Amino acid sequence: MKFILILIGLGLLLWYLAPLAAHIFNIGNALGIVGSGVLILFGLFYDKLPAVPKNIFMGFVCLVLIIAVPLSVNMARYANYKAEEAQTVIVLGCKVNGTRPSQYLYKRCAAAAEYLKENPDAAAILSGGQGPDEGVSEAQCMFETLTEMGVDESRLILEDKSTNTRENLEFSKAIIEERGLSAEVLIVTNEFHEYRAKLLCEKTGLGFHSKCSRSSLYTFLTFYTRELGGIVLELIR
Repeated sequence: MKFILILIGLGLLLWYLAPLAAHIFNIGNALGIVGSGVLILFGLFYDKLPAVPKNIFMGFVCLVLIIAVPLSVNMARYANYKAEEAQTVIVLGCKVNGTRPSQYLYKRCAAAAEYLKENPDAAAILSGGQGPDEGVSEAQCMFETLTEMGVDESRLILEDKSTNTRENLEFSKAIIEERGLSAEVLIVTNEFHEYRAKLLCEKTGLGFHSKCSRSSLYTFLTFYTRELGGIVLELIR
């Protein structure tokens, strides 16, 4: 058992550390690094620990799994959901490096461009404000990226005030009502993010459909861990 715990802990630690090479550090890999370290230490001292701490630790692990497994199933279920029925696309913003899209934002734009070219009557709301370390708003960056990908600018609507996913959808809903667009929306974001977007669509009064962009393997666990926390918070609100 101790060797299994140490090996699992080391594997997870390396996976959580990998995004640091791309200067990615957030609550996801922070929690993951701490958790992996605890797992390694637990394995190292497994033989010396009394029964009570062992049982408490294993109970905590079971609790995490009880929460994480069904949420993960829903993340997978809603990653690509009834995509063919939506005529209003909402592309959720992500990090902008200067004035150029980050890897994740570029992939979201690519997924949106693919859908828009397949559905010429659909319009897209590009939703994301400007962070303090970004040269332009996420909406403007997406607009420039999508037009470079061949999407006509007349089909793109900028929402450049939002600062989080809840605001993305609330502000986009206001645009939908103002312009008389369909409230059946296709959310374009990363696969791990779609389930929380669905929860927020339900609260906002939007019909949910989705087309996901795929995350890089070396960053997936970090953002997946962060997203689990976001989903839990959204469910208890």
